[in-house]
Amino acid sequence: MAEETFEYPVYVSRESGNSKPLLLFSAKATEIDRWVGVPQRRRLSDSETVGWQREENIARLRELAQFFSDERNVVQNPLLGALQDPLAVDFKEDPARPNFGHLTIRAQPADSLTLLDALERVCQRLEQRVPALQEHPLDQDRRRAILDQAREQNEGWRAYFPDEEEDIDQEESISENLSAPPEAEEQPVDLTSVLLVEETQILDFYQELKVRASILQEMLPEQRPDTLVGFNIDAMLSYLRPVVLVDGQHRLHGAVYAAQNFAGTQEGMDLAAEEINRGVDPDLANRSVLESKARSLPISLLLDPSPSEHVFQFVVVNQKATPMQPALLGTIVSTSLSKEETEPVADRLRRAGIPFDDSQAVAFMTRSADSPFKGLVQTGIGGDVSGLLNWTVLKSLTAIFRELKGGKLFGQSVDFADLWRRRLLEDSSLVSAGQTIEDKQRIWQAVDGPWRDVAIRFFWGIRTRFGDDDPNAHNAWGNTKSNLYNKIHLTILSADYFQFLTDRDITLNSVDDVTETMDSWLQGVNPQYFNRDWRVGLKKDEKAVRERWAKVWVDYRKDPERLPRVENYKP
Repeated sequence: MAEETFEYPVYVSRESGNSKPLLLFSAKATEIDRWVGVPQRRRLSDSETVGWQREENIARLRELAQFFSDERNVVQNPLLGALQDPLAVDFKEDPARPNFGHLTIRAQPADSLTLLDALERVCQRLEQRVPALQEHPLDQDRRRAILDQAREQNEGWRAYFPDEEEDIDQEESISENLSAPPEAEEQPVDLTSVLLVEETQILDFYQELKVRASILQEMLPEQRPDTLVGFNIDAMLSYLRPVVLVDGQHRLHGAVYAAQNFAGTQEGMDLAAEEINRGVDPDLANRSVLESKARSLPISLLLDPSPSEHVFQFVVVNQKATPMQPALLGTIVSTSLSKEETEPVADRLRRAGIPFDDSQAVAFMTRSADSPFKGLVQTGIGGDVSGLLNWTVLKSLTAIFRELKGGKLFGQSVDFADLWRRRLLEDSSLVSAGQTIEDKQRIWQAVDGPWRDVAIRFFWGIRTRFGDDDPNAHNAWGNTKSNLYNKIHLTILSADYFQFLTDRDITLNSVDDVTETMDSWLQGVNPQYFNRDWRVGLKKDEKAVRERWAKVWVDYRKDPERLPRVENYKP
């Protein structure tokens, strides 16, 4: 099917001399749905997309569809859109009428694309954004994993792709490496991970696309499926439409659903039958009925194709007007753009009051292979399993190390992280490049500053010494139901560590100093401290519980001859 063309008269608005023009117009919801993309941040199979819209709330869509079914109801907020494919959008100002013009949008119908076409085109879009992606070879391990999933879902895949013989020695070596507990003192910094942290998700998503495209390329065209392990054409179209929807996906799709609901009524079917009886193609007849009842929604279109500007607009709208949950905000801010795309918008996000640096700091801790928290923190995306650490909790833990604030033992008033900063940070070789204490603090708390390696080494030490990877263990690392992996005890341990450093007048001159000081701090402490059923029967975050646990820990750590009695943990 040939591409569709849509034309609209528009009003042109410029908010300032430096801003891109805004085009104000209205269009049928069913038309908009054919040329706008909604790049959602969601899971497809075992991977994440690099979209930045929230997943749709079905209940909200139903409510809006009901709202739009009453023709007296009006929503005044315009949809917010921006260019995604400038070559498919043409705008001409009217020389006879200032501030007016004509907009033409060309869109490829969904049924004109195969899944392979869509995958290859999205890859090309990502390569235009991040040219370095083309330098990465195809991930063969990921390819094998996807083929294994495809075979499990459909036995027919074995005809095209029989099971591959694995190198047993290599497989055993990999298995051994994965099962061996990491040692805190043997956590080298992966330079690739550091350099690509801001664009890790883009790289991962790109590999998911390339792997699936490579598989489909080996199949005969008539045998290629429309879906391959969670990826389908509809999901890819969001990245290929000429316009991207920055805000208003529920309003748009609620209006579309309202029109579809009408088409499914007896009145709607009768109207379609009349069209068909007059010789109209059934598909065109159904579309005619849909558009006869579809709302004309107001739109504000920003003529800017920059992904960083799209994310900026989305975050500002959603954080300033209707705040989203911090986990999803942090995930979107930190992983939707490449490093080069992030830099020009970072200062604007900071000035707009968006916690950009915090989001980047926490995102590194949740996604880097160097971090003991990788994959064990809420992302705000559908599919998060229970027991993951809350994003805001990890934010408060990283703040103890990054900002050197919040290091208080429950029930006490002294902030030991802040005290260590005031007394001992200035002498640290980790910030020796700074001339003044202010310079040293800026060096320390930069997103990739020394604090990060210190925090990672510290929490690896805690995980290795006290934790267990069994999610059902009392000392499980990765399950907030455990005695160890929760806001209360991770805060207590962090604060007590800074208390130890301060009491001993110890600064940190290297990351290895963290390991040495932790050995002294925890000398004689039983590694099974957290691996018992304390039978508290109360919420961990109750004031009395927090203060009791802090006191029991500090008293025991100072004299660790025998473990505290279980009844001591209950206030």
